[in-house]
Amino acid sequence: MDEDWAKAFESLPSGRWLKIHQQKPDDNIHFARQAYAGSGFDQQRSRLMLFGSDTHSENLNNTIYSFDLNTIQWTKAYSPDSPETYKVNSDGIPVAGIKAGHPWAMRTFGALAYDTLRDELVVASAPDYKGSNKYGQPPVSIWTSIKNHPTWVYNTLKNKWDRYKGKSIQFTPYAVTYDIDRGVVTGFLPNGIFDWDGLVNGWTKIGDRVYGQYHTNVVYDSVNHVFILYGGNALKNSVHVYVVGDKSSKEMLTIGLRPPAGQSIPLAFHKKLGKVVALIDTGGYAQTWLYDYASDQWQRVNGADFPYSIGMNYSMEYDIRYNVIVLVSSPKNGETAVWVIRL
Repeated sequence: MDEDWAKAFESLPSGRWLKIHQQKPDDNIHFARQAYAGSGFDQQRSRLMLFGSDTHSENLNNTIYSFDLNTIQWTKAYSPDSPETYKVNSDGIPVAGIKAGHPWAMRTFGALAYDTLRDELVVASAPDYKGSNKYGQPPVSIWTSIKNHPTWVYNTLKNKWDRYKGKSIQFTPYAVTYDIDRGVVTGFLPNGIFDWDGLVNGWTKIGDRVYGQYHTNVVYDSVNHVFILYGGNALKNSVHVYVVGDKSSKEMLTIGLRPPAGQSIPLAFHKKLGKVVALIDTGGYAQTWLYDYASDQWQRVNGADFPYSIGMNYSMEYDIRYNVIVLVSSPKNGETAVWVIRL
């Protein structure tokens, strides 16, 4: 750990969003933030990892971008693969790259998480190209030959992708998160709740039902040992909670103050506070809110408004080492930036 940065983070004023990095057009690592991308956080290395792109537009970027809080720098796993390398292998799986070892670009939303136990980024999504052969996307002849969309995992130490050989589940436009207590990634669909137990065991259904909205997000509250779900396309401001062992999630009563409703809302669990952090757009800026499961209460953080609307965003994480919330964002037509807040 860089002691200078540790001291710098400790000295940050509390309750204020501060920009610690903004890309420039001539940077070695330069990319447009993708609203459809998701993030995972490597707590061991204090590193936020992004994967995903808007494949319904003109972006077919299939690499992983990582922001290191120790160095305040971006890196990328490899150069994005040209669409000309996209093909379907003999197993009927879409693969990309000269060595055919990478996944295609895809929209991921909240369907990825960092598996701390196995030191891997888990991507539980699949390509979904509505207009085949549009914007350089794979032609119909390739698309229709796909037989299986696997769960992909990226091994950090080996700098290598691998894929699950069994039956996979895609969670886009829903969400997954990491359960640090049980050492599994848990995913939430309207018709089921599933655990990912690594490449050997794959997915297991543990619950039957979640509220029926998409553009949802979820975090694991490791203090109270519950999953907290918030946001969705129905634009309701209700918290839903899932406890392992239950058949379905339940809606909290939440008497009193609530934040504005929204969808595709960035969430992070702040371990030291024991509360969920949510950043919610309203009126040209975004408000910072805290949710306490134990009391079933929301609290708006005064003075912690974000300076512009963040739009669709699944790229906010908590770093327990530096005790800060980290957000990747960009204003409209602006460069990708990294912000932090100490609470």
